Amino acid sequence: MRTQASIGPEAVWRKALQARGREWVAAELKRLPGQPRDRLLDVVFEEPHPTREFCQQWCAEEENHFHLSWSTVAAGALLVIVVVCLMHAVSSRHTQEMAQQMLVAARAAFAAAPGSAVQPPPTNDVPTPATSSSSATLTTTSLPSLCAYQSFQTAECPR
Repeated sequence: MRTQASIGPEAVWRKALQARGREWVAAELKRLPGQPRDRLLDVVFEEPHPTREFCQQWCAEEENHFHLSWSTVAAGALLVIVVVCLMHAVSSRHTQEMAQQMLVAARAAFAAAPGSAVQPPPTNDVPTPATSSSSATLTTTSLPSLCAYQSFQTAECPR
């Protein structure tokens, strides 16, 4: 176990001043008149006592420290994540619009090319074979019967 003498007087003073807080130390310095070399007995109750000058210097150092709380750090990280996500969303939207514009331009160029035949858009209709006027006509809505797909004889599909 270390004693105050082995740690060093300044480390003990800083620890004691930290425990009291900057506001308390500044109030004590204003309340008690004195010279810079005067010892303050109310901060550390054992010898050696810190000087008034040391306490003023410590208050100035504490005032200049920049303290960040965990909530401030978390809010900053969240802000960065939101900005990055928004940038990606805008970028992907711009890329999608560019792809659509290129597709429209390509279709227009293809349609305007000489000798190109404009084909109708693809559908899911079943193509019908060309038939003569004497044969039975098939409609586009009729589908091949179930028997066309059967490879063996059944009561519904005689062979």
